[in-house]
Amino acid sequence: MFDPDKLKEKIAGFIKKPISFLKDETMLTDLVEESFALIEMLIELQEEFEVRFFVQEDLKNTKTLGDLVQLFESHATTSP
Repeated sequence: MFDPDKLKEKIAGFIKKPISFLKDETMLTDLVEESFALIEMLIELQEEFEVRFFVQEDLKNTKTLGDLVQLFESHATTSP
């Protein structure tokens, strides 16, 4: 079962910030300034949580940490 708090812990470790820094309304661009680093983080998180890889359309509307958590939740529940 998917645990949003575990996802936030992993993100906090990746960006080297305390988990208290992470709020659902936090913009992803505020977490990771470089797009390459954001993609790297997403790939690591997908592997860690064993979710199917996202398509560009999924990420197009993912702007905040809350959006990202919802995306992981929806993919985690549909993964085989």
